[in-house]
Amino acid sequence: MNIGNRGQVLLVFIAALLGLLGIAALGIDMGYLYSVRHELQRSTDAGALAGASALFGGDWDDPAIRAVADTRARDYASRDMVVSSTLNPTAELQVGFPSRDRVRVDATRTVNLFFSRLFLGPTRTVTAYSVAEASIVDRNVQGLQPWGIPYPWDDQDNDGVWDPGEPVHTGCDPAFPPADQFCHGTTVILKIGTPQNSPQGTSGIPSGQQEPAHFFALDYGTSGAAGYSAGIVSGSNYPVSITDAVPLETGDMVGPTIQGVKELIQGDPGSEWSSITNRPHSEAYPSVDGSAPNGISDAWMSSSRIVRIPVYDPSKGTPEPGKSEMVVAGFAAFWIDRIGTQGTVYGRFVEGVRVVGAGGPSTGPVTGPVLRSLRLVE
Repeated sequence: MNIGNRGQVLLVFIAALLGLLGIAALGIDMGYLYSVRHELQRSTDAGALAGASALFGGDWDDPAIRAVADTRARDYASRDMVVSSTLNPTAELQVGFPSRDRVRVDATRTVNLFFSRLFLGPTRTVTAYSVAEASIVDRNVQGLQPWGIPYPWDDQDNDGVWDPGEPVHTGCDPAFPPADQFCHGTTVILKIGTPQNSPQGTSGIPSGQQEPAHFFALDYGTSGAAGYSAGIVSGSNYPVSITDAVPLETGDMVGPTIQGVKELIQGDPGSEWSSITNRPHSEAYPSVDGSAPNGISDAWMSSSRIVRIPVYDPSKGTPEPGKSEMVVAGFAAFWIDRIGTQGTVYGRFVEGVRVVGAGGPSTGPVTGPVLRSLRLVE
């Protein structure tokens, strides 16, 4: 009788031990699978963000832009190790465009199990996905320089002032000369110097002086010349949204403008406009990258000479003598080319630059200058 009881206890003990070992094995393999999924997620995050960054260079609908986004996404997603090898960019990665301004990257990896083969089989397939968005910002935009300029317009009577009926160019219209609009690479006056240096009548350069005593300098609530100059160098923390009325500086601010812009130029002194990429380029912030899948680098966007400013629409109201504000109609980015001796700042319009702000994907093709924010949404 006692021997039989001992036999039953032994059987129960063995069964319990096997159950515990099974649970432990399952736990070890589950932890391993979770680790693999974490590594896959890291890869898809990197791939989706890299793919969405291609939308800074063009429209989501453009097949050429999608091709760049696809190549970038696969390249960046396959750079990190998953388990013991990188992902196969063709067999283990998929890239899609689920909705406007968004890029999705899916990854799969089949891994061998260790202890739970009896319960789950010899292998398991682990999946992960990420969606990134290059959203167009329209509110709470920060990091702006304290300048505000008008959209270019067709100055039919050559008086340097917008007149009712003159077409305003909020985009790059192929029916008009690119040099008279915000087309990529167009030279634009960002800040007017003294009246003697007024750009009125300057051929081929948009944004001439429009109103008496309006020099395109803005007051973001900083204290005087020092705060204005610091805003040029570092960008302002003052959040700006479309339809906001931003106060104007009352003077020409020549000295603080020269001081601030020279500091920006000194931050990237070797920067030049590249005829190869049609972008700014320097050794510190290149626009060409031989290791990049499409040969183009986005490093130039981080140059100190890239500035972001609000724009107003002269057809919807212009600052008048005695009126001390401009109404924001949009945002645009420029590369600072040079500054004149009397404080006139010249820049080239650049498309789709990153900025800190809020907004969402556009509902249609982009027709005018925009700034974008890159973020993961899923």
